[in-house]
Amino acid sequence: MDKQKLFQYIDHFNHKRYDQVMEFYHPDVLIEYPTMLADPNAPPVTRRGREGFLEQYVELHKSCREALEVQTVIMEGDMIAAEMYTEFHFFKDYENFSGRSMKAGEVYITTNWCIYKLQNEKFKHIRVAHFRKHDPKTARL
Repeated sequence: MDKQKLFQYIDHFNHKRYDQVMEFYHPDVLIEYPTMLADPNAPPVTRRGREGFLEQYVELHKSCREALEVQTVIMEGDMIAAEMYTEFHFFKDYENFSGRSMKAGEVYITTNWCIYKLQNEKFKHIRVAHFRKHDPKTARL
């Protein structure tokens, strides 16, 4: 996978073209999310398979518009490391967003590091690590 392909994936994700997003995922993809900052004692979320991804994101996107912006990218062999600036703009209340309740009109902005392990040019294992939360007033996407 090259950077252009990664950017194509992000474009599909940002526009909620889930069928095209799924083309980038290995059928047995494992997605591991960070420990929730709002509730560090809660078990971290892990999603398995394409269905696990869809279960989480289709439901989340019924309540918010999520936009990703790729910043730094490092690619080597079957590994990709990407710095992802992410904005969540909530248009409906959402009860369990990383251990906190979000209200319609709220914005949550974060930068995360995502490590992608590829198998046959598909995302096989994704690990997400939280780096920084940003002031909602700085939203720009």
